[in-house]
Amino acid sequence: MSSLAGPEQEPINRALPMADLSGVDAALPQGDEALRAALKKVRAADVGRDLSRRSVEQSHRLVCATDERSAALMLRSAHPVVAANVLSRCAPDLSVRVLEFLPINKQMAILNHFEPDARERVHADLDASDRRDIQKLLALSPSAVGRFATPKVWRAERTARVRDALTLLRSDDGEIEVAQNLYVTENDRLVGVAPLRKVAISDPGAIVESIMTTDVLSLSEETDVGDAAEIIRTHNFLSLPIVDESRRLVGAVRVDDLLDAALSELGTGFLNQGGVAGKIASQVPYFQAPLWRAVRSRITWLVLLFVAETATGTVLRHFEDALSKVVALSFFIPLLIGTGGNAGSQTVSTVIRALALGEVRTRDAFRILLKELSTGILLGLLLGGIAFGRALLWGVTTDLATCVGLTVLIVCTWANTVGALIPVAAEAVGIDPTVVSAPLITTLVDASGLFIYLSVAKMLIAQLHGG
Repeated sequence: MSSLAGPEQEPINRALPMADLSGVDAALPQGDEALRAALKKVRAADVGRDLSRRSVEQSHRLVCATDERSAALMLRSAHPVVAANVLSRCAPDLSVRVLEFLPINKQMAILNHFEPDARERVHADLDASDRRDIQKLLALSPSAVGRFATPKVWRAERTARVRDALTLLRSDDGEIEVAQNLYVTENDRLVGVAPLRKVAISDPGAIVESIMTTDVLSLSEETDVGDAAEIIRTHNFLSLPIVDESRRLVGAVRVDDLLDAALSELGTGFLNQGGVAGKIASQVPYFQAPLWRAVRSRITWLVLLFVAETATGTVLRHFEDALSKVVALSFFIPLLIGTGGNAGSQTVSTVIRALALGEVRTRDAFRILLKELSTGILLGLLLGGIAFGRALLWGVTTDLATCVGLTVLIVCTWANTVGALIPVAAEAVGIDPTVVSAPLITTLVDASGLFIYLSVAKMLIAQLHGG
């Protein structure tokens, strides 16, 4: 088996421990009073995270057993598909009351999974401004930063005084979602920004224009979330303003919203590295995914890899005579192809991570190749020496032990080289490297590593000379 873990990655620890919801489970078969009492003893967000493993009927009972604000907290923590399944079973007016406690981007994500007729019924009861914002966001690309932004930002005209801006923040606290920065406008056009800290310590009588920064980094709604995240990470911003073609301020995106998007994409990437097509986890939670959909998402890659793996059988048939003469050769086959697969997968994970973080580009292919080639040689020398000694301890001949050690050196070097090139090549031709790299490196190294091993054996082992 090949490892997907990078060589320098730390063990993964669960940041959020699983909540004890045994009281809720025990109250479900009882009446609504018992269920409401049990829900008051747990966090709504913990219940929301747990909804994806429950039936729609149970989830509906849990949401309806509490008030709208708590229900919104549950659904904010739940997968949008689960939230949509639950809310679509509720009366439209109840759905609207719950949705109104959610940010616009969360409303949009949930409504996007409604059936068209159910969505229209809810839209009809939504506030007109919320309805316009949702319709506008739905028209954007799924990776556009506008989908994660909110129009409810702290803003003031450049001629306003600091005290007026602070009064606005206090009076509209329930309506303002982004207050890390004061965005300064002139006839709705963004002209400056002032951090909350600076506003709070400034003279209340000062004009906002006098404390603002005019060099504002802003984004269009179509900007990719990855580019937005890079700007925030580089400059340590807490939020970024979103403007239209005329630089009118339409909203802002917060660092935590981009974190949500990044974590979602990370989960998808892990599935893709395993050859699971269709990004099923980003669309439907595990227990909610239909069986046919799970099969469809995996079958294409499995068939392709199955066909590719037949190359291993072809290599074995080609060297059948050598294996029959020196049966001990077969003892080391799992060790060698496993070592090559592990080395290649580590390299793939390292290069994909560097590509994702912008640490390398496709034009750096030669430098990447040199580094991973050198790494492969050093790893091969170390592991080859260990393999040589281990083979001798098994009581095999010296020439066979030498063959095993040399093969480990060659296979590690080869696996690192191929593992460095596959993600870069995939990126260069516009294929997601996480989709193809790990399954492909494993398949290639299995067949090629076996060929290298048996070819080296024919050269080094006396019994096989001229075989």
